[in-house]
Amino acid sequence: MSENSERVLLHIKFLNDRIEPTVEGVRTGASLRVVARTAPDGRVTVSGSVSHRVHRMRASGKVFRYWQTMRAFSLLRTKAGLVVLRELEHAKRKNTTQHLFALAGGERQLAQLLHALGNQTLLDPMRQHEWDALEEVRVVEGPVFEELRVVEGSAFEDHRWSGIQAQMSLILQDLQSEALRLIGGLPVAAERFPLLREATPCRLGHSGLMHFLDAEDYKTVAGNVFGKTRYRKPLAREIQRLVESMRTRPNWHQSHDMSVLNWFRLFRGLVPIDWIIESMRRTETNRCIALKPAELVQARALFRRVPQPVLGRILAQPVAQSIRIIRDIAQGLGNAHMQLRDVDLLPELIKARGQRRIRGAQDLETLVRSMPEIWVQSRSLARSNQAIGTVINEVNALREMDSYNEQIARLEDRDLPIATWELWKDPAFREGADKFLVEYRQELMTAEQREREARTERYRQERLAREKKRAAWAADVAERLDGMYVGEHRLVVAHDADTLARWGSQLNNCIAGYADELGMDVFVAVVDDSGRVRLNIEICQNGIMQFLGTNNRDAAKELGMSAAQQVLDVITGTGIPVHDYAIGVQGLTRPVQDAVVA
Repeated sequence: MSENSERVLLHIKFLNDRIEPTVEGVRTGASLRVVARTAPDGRVTVSGSVSHRVHRMRASGKVFRYWQTMRAFSLLRTKAGLVVLRELEHAKRKNTTQHLFALAGGERQLAQLLHALGNQTLLDPMRQHEWDALEEVRVVEGPVFEELRVVEGSAFEDHRWSGIQAQMSLILQDLQSEALRLIGGLPVAAERFPLLREATPCRLGHSGLMHFLDAEDYKTVAGNVFGKTRYRKPLAREIQRLVESMRTRPNWHQSHDMSVLNWFRLFRGLVPIDWIIESMRRTETNRCIALKPAELVQARALFRRVPQPVLGRILAQPVAQSIRIIRDIAQGLGNAHMQLRDVDLLPELIKARGQRRIRGAQDLETLVRSMPEIWVQSRSLARSNQAIGTVINEVNALREMDSYNEQIARLEDRDLPIATWELWKDPAFREGADKFLVEYRQELMTAEQREREARTERYRQERLAREKKRAAWAADVAERLDGMYVGEHRLVVAHDADTLARWGSQLNNCIAGYADELGMDVFVAVVDDSGRVRLNIEICQNGIMQFLGTNNRDAAKELGMSAAQQVLDVITGTGIPVHDYAIGVQGLTRPVQDAVVA
């Protein structure tokens, strides 16, 4: 058997040595490399990537360069004869996989990917970018291609931006044709999925539908999902029923999804096959949330640590509800880069709590979320975060040092040292510099700022004086009214929030919400001989604002016209007027007041 062989299909690499490095980093080159690798069995894999050269400078002044992979892809033919396109975006940590089919948009999907790779190769190094406050890229006229040094590949004939784009498009078109020729063309969807001929071919690679690959009957589908040794005739009948229910929906060929099969596949080998069949019989439709591949891996690892009786209760619940809950649990366990909880502790927790208390997926989610978080990073993510943290700390420290030096440069009469990076790393020097900056900014406070602070303080003192005057008025009014008798009723003044809460509970109103106004306004209750509160009265400096009974009824309806008028006359007789917009005094005679009590 021959060894793997590799052939370069396209390699474009150019650098711009005129750009000076910065602490934040600047892109000074790009590379687009596409190769074809032939496996010993004759299958060809076409893979490529776009990388940018980043030119950075440490805070100490040391300059370094490195290549950063921005996007990578691979196009290959599987042993089953399908063509798979995988794409990885490193910046977003996003990995997508899709199947390509002839006469179903497969060629267009590949062309779009190559076009994106071409733009990412040319856009940043060959055009200057300006980043505004919203972090949106605004392209402006920049240097021409003549400023770049071509390392790999032939130079572009047209140095204008439009001409370079046109030449790159022709190169990528030839690359697409060559890649499709090497992998042997794209398969025809109708030939590989005979049971789903009416379905949209571009969606046949979605989760749940690969079980129908080369299946002439539903017996084969059931074997693909659950294994040939676990095949039962009811399994094939239930899968057929779910597919037929999918066909009854409008536009099913565009929005079809059989990912529910992946849900039942999670229980394979963990519970008796009859339990799965019974759950499928209770499932009326296949419409549910599709679990992503990473979520399926986490869910399978979870189910392997859950006792069989608990899994049976999960199967007995509605499928759509269980899938939604298990998806949330899988997301809470982490991913390939970050493990959030130790799932190996789950059997002990279930044993300690008792299997019977785990009644379904909801109880299982509650148990998992009660587990302590561990936050274990993968080695690659830990190294990446450590490097990023180091660079960010240096950038922030360098900005602080530059700010300090700018302040020092303005002070000609002070003999202060200019900070260097080695000096700035000294904690004692940093502490003295921070103290100096604070004192200096206080000295630079302008007359306008001092006047603003003085004006704010003056307003505060005036407000405190008004509140003091208002509190004195309220205390005087409360002393005059508290305990005063009006016929068969007595006036009681509230002095704390508990009293207001009790009155509000008795009269079913919102007087308890005025607790913040105690001491500034006066709140009075009209109490009968039995101690029952009949009215609540709010009095402010402008007069009586509210005069209400149970459920905010008018005082005349609560006490009667004569008694309510008598209470109003007594209060106004002490010099307290009735506000023009007072509520609850309808039908009562207001005394004539020429002045407002201050």
